[in-house]
Amino acid sequence: MNVGSIVKYYRMKNNLTQAELSEGICSISHLSKIESNKYVPHKETLDELFARMNVKWNQEVDVYHTYREKLEKFITYSVYYDLKSMEVLYEELEQKEDYLQSTDLVNRYELYKLRFYLIQQDRQKATQQMQILSRLDQTFDEYERGAAKVFYFIYYVFIQEEAKAQEIAGRLEERNGRVPQLLEGEFYYQNAWLMQRKTEYGQSSYFAELAINQFQKDCNYLRLMHAQMLQAVNFANRDLFLQAEELFKTLLRNARLMDEASLYEGVLYNYSMLQNRRGHHNSAYMLLKELKSLMTPEKPLYTSVLIHMLQTAAEEGLEMDHLLEELEALARGKDDPYVAIQLTYFRKMKFSQHDLFDYCEQIAFPFLKEHGYIGEARRFAWRLANYHRSIGNFEKADAYAIYFYEKGEKMT
Repeated sequence: MNVGSIVKYYRMKNNLTQAELSEGICSISHLSKIESNKYVPHKETLDELFARMNVKWNQEVDVYHTYREKLEKFITYSVYYDLKSMEVLYEELEQKEDYLQSTDLVNRYELYKLRFYLIQQDRQKATQQMQILSRLDQTFDEYERGAAKVFYFIYYVFIQEEAKAQEIAGRLEERNGRVPQLLEGEFYYQNAWLMQRKTEYGQSSYFAELAINQFQKDCNYLRLMHAQMLQAVNFANRDLFLQAEELFKTLLRNARLMDEASLYEGVLYNYSMLQNRRGHHNSAYMLLKELKSLMTPEKPLYTSVLIHMLQTAAEEGLEMDHLLEELEALARGKDDPYVAIQLTYFRKMKFSQHDLFDYCEQIAFPFLKEHGYIGEARRFAWRLANYHRSIGNFEKADAYAIYFYEKGEKMT
């Protein structure tokens, strides 16, 4: 405990000046040294200072240990991704923030506040917390320095500053042992997520496997499923269909057993994408139909589910008018060029193939490619490759096929 900081905390809480508190006990300069933790006072001096402020030292020790235990729980909840428990405990800790900042618990409290904001995906608070931590950086012990680097890395992954994130990751990887053991799985997971976002699926698989092994060792089952989801998507993108399907089936079962609704929805969505890529369109449609029944139109993923149901229905030759009407209703009044592109595409499917593929080539594919819709751009590239091959334009067919394969697997 920073005893001097606690003396200062209670002095200020009692609206006492240093002169008022120290009178008859010690000199003002002596109290100043105590409060700045430059001098550890004798027990008698400490007892007199606390007695003047009606603070019982034995009770104060109990309070300190109580909040140290609460902070340790807060840290554990963050590691095991228990957001609900973190939210409850965060409110308790926040009410005693001025007290915590007067103790030696302050650094870890501020560090794990950043982790909390990142789990919540609160960019504004996370950015503000980064500024606070920059002022504390010089006071971190070895564990705190390692944890800080991991959390800074996660922050830059979150805000999509990939160069900065990779710079931090590189420094951590060069210095073995600098990542705290408790955070190793998370560090690997975030690396896997970063590589997947860059479509470097081989590298992502490597880090995802490291994360899976670490989370298994730590019995961190929720985060284990998140890492398995990343790995399943990597397998799908690398055309390792059997491995991907095995993982998706395991994840569906475990997400349902653990009542992880959002994870279950994510598995349904990604598994349906795999089935479509394998040509199992009826299976994909049933997965998407179940997913759509679990969601409300207000959910961000709902529109994507609807678009992929339309694509799947078209592949399977199913009736799609009711889906198209629903997408038109959702798009009405919204300025979303991606949805507008998809709507026009499905409308043109009812007319000539020539007009449809002209639209794909001139409007849809360039837009999707330019704006980073890699999965969608690959699907359109594959359709265009097949179309141009069917009409004998092999040069264009090869160009689209090359794009499809290059974006599907990018080993580094």
